Amino acid sequence: MSSMGSMPFVVDHIAIERSVVLSNQGCRNLVPLFRPRKSVTDLAFVCDSSSVTSGCRAPRIKATGENSSNVDTNDVTQVTIDKTSRKNFAMKADKQIVERRETTKSTGSTLINSEEETDPAFSNASYKLLSNSSIDPVEDELDDLSQSVTTKLYDDEKKNKTVDLPPDNPLDGEPESKSLLDASNGAYEKSEDITESILDEEADVPASDDVESPPLAGPNVMNVILVAAECAPWSKTGGLGDVAGALPKALAQRGHRVMVVVPLYGNYDGLQDTGIRRRYKVGWEDVDVDYFQTYIDGVDFVFIRCHMFNNLGSNIYGGNREDILRRMVLFCKAAVEVPWYVPCGGVCYGDGNLVFVANDWHTALLPVYLKAYYRDNGLMSYTRSILVIHNIAHQGRGPVDDFGHVDLPPHYLDLFRLYDPVGGEHFNIFAAGLKTADRVVTVSQGYSWELKTSEGGWGLHNIINENGWKLKGIVNGIDTKEWNPEVDAHLTSDGYTNYSLETLNTGKPQCKAALQKELGLPILDDVPLIGFIGRLDVQKGVDLIGQSVPWIVDQDVQLVMLGTGRPDLEQMLREMENRHPDKIRGWVGFSVKMAHRITAGVDILLMPSRFEPCGLNQLYAMNYGTIPVVHAVGGLRDTVQPFDPFHESGLGWTFNRAEAGQLIHALGNCLLTYREYRQSWEGIQQRGMTQDLSWDNAAQNYEDVFVAAKYQW
Repeated sequence: MSSMGSMPFVVDHIAIERSVVLSNQGCRNLVPLFRPRKSVTDLAFVCDSSSVTSGCRAPRIKATGENSSNVDTNDVTQVTIDKTSRKNFAMKADKQIVERRETTKSTGSTLINSEEETDPAFSNASYKLLSNSSIDPVEDELDDLSQSVTTKLYDDEKKNKTVDLPPDNPLDGEPESKSLLDASNGAYEKSEDITESILDEEADVPASDDVESPPLAGPNVMNVILVAAECAPWSKTGGLGDVAGALPKALAQRGHRVMVVVPLYGNYDGLQDTGIRRRYKVGWEDVDVDYFQTYIDGVDFVFIRCHMFNNLGSNIYGGNREDILRRMVLFCKAAVEVPWYVPCGGVCYGDGNLVFVANDWHTALLPVYLKAYYRDNGLMSYTRSILVIHNIAHQGRGPVDDFGHVDLPPHYLDLFRLYDPVGGEHFNIFAAGLKTADRVVTVSQGYSWELKTSEGGWGLHNIINENGWKLKGIVNGIDTKEWNPEVDAHLTSDGYTNYSLETLNTGKPQCKAALQKELGLPILDDVPLIGFIGRLDVQKGVDLIGQSVPWIVDQDVQLVMLGTGRPDLEQMLREMENRHPDKIRGWVGFSVKMAHRITAGVDILLMPSRFEPCGLNQLYAMNYGTIPVVHAVGGLRDTVQPFDPFHESGLGWTFNRAEAGQLIHALGNCLLTYREYRQSWEGIQQRGMTQDLSWDNAAQNYEDVFVAAKYQW
């Protein structure tokens, strides 16, 4: 495959010839989207991380090639002038004066020799870039030199017209034969004094409070593209949607340039049509996609519109197996090319210093496509892929013949082929993604351990153990703007109220009374109110709650359950409410407003999940002063420390086996503490509400994974 234009899954050859801006330095270099393989592989692209700052919308990319210049690299090094801040000038002025004197003395001869030995057209190498992909490594250094060491010379040139300088941007005009080099007779002796005076002046300038602080990520700032099948608030079926909506904002706050790519399931307000249209091959069909974009809280949200995604917002993963597979194939093909085609903020992300974050099996094809069609052919060599496991139970399984739908070379079949004692030989998308991703993240440390076991790995434990070196567990955070009792918009009406740690003793009882009234339960302040929020599925342990109901109703408590899922479990909720109308309410369906109100109004939250990769409801509950009772698995074990009455520590109650008896025992101890040991109860509430449950810590841990992948070869 000599060029990207011959890719099997790219159909729109006209669009392939477009160009995309790959530099954030004034959008200077326009590069063809698909360069010939030879010209790309002859180049070693290096992302200049020092130029990527908090406010940048695209990375700056430098390139060197064996045929790009005949200038000796040692000479190039001599003309490099370190760009330091004014504060550093002030602190190290004396030392840098000496260094600049030595550098300036050697600069004149170096540049003269370079100019004499170089073809006259060489200085216009940026124009050649469009035809042969050769890039001049000296050109950026000349720019830096003209902007730093000779700033004063430029002022003199404007006043006295005695010194001619090259234009600040080589693309602004034809390179002139007379330049800084013409001032070599005496000009560089003069620049010594000028440089010293510049440093003296800058050393005298006090540090300004208005100077923008460096990004929290420091030199690790990267371009990050998170790809997910759902993203809150536009589309959501569970925790994945929350993660896709909140983690990117936390990464952006650390200084990264961040994009989220998600399908467009409906008519969302506030989106802008980018005007970009692409065509992809999906099976035997050519499918057109359009890209829409919006910018919120420092994050570029890009939506892919296609007839395959229309009106699926309430049933994202609906349809038969082949329909779902075709949608995910299209989504991954369109997403992997977003950094080249979609100009967010007027500038495309480009493929340098870039990391893709794929989520679950729905996007596990993205690392495979990145490898098969790009990195195996010398393209996107500096792009990395991270695969995040939110729930390994769903793997994209099917018969081996499904390989024909994914449009990959035949030898890639071995990545997808998997044998297990139950299903036999089959096609497995998650398996291929785990093998090809540069790094793998799970949503808690506990879940990363469970995935390596035969019980928790769901048939993929051997692959996970083989790739254990690239596995890391990172506990999710929560959106503290949306899930915050002090500012929760769902607690401002119908008798509810916002509250904080200081007003917990008055605000939470008021929310409890409002919830009891809204659901038609007796308003009893001294009766413990227990809640459950989640999908009605055996995984969530809903059947354990059903088995425990006879004991629960005998404890003088009230129970509220909200969720939708399996029809038999939905019917169980209805029957429980009919049998105990004064103690149980079963809300079949899902309501974001009611989820917030239950979290604020109940005293205890049940999470008896058989397995739980991370879990967010227990984090929401603790932030609202609600005490969790959980099965100690996955992220529940990591986030809910068991209450210790002897040391007055812990955040809730846990049990170790998914059995009704174990749930009853833990809940019984919780109710005893609620009734008999109010001081201990309030201590648990306070510890839960004072935790840092934001995404800040998680974002920093993800950043560590990005850096590890970046330097992985």
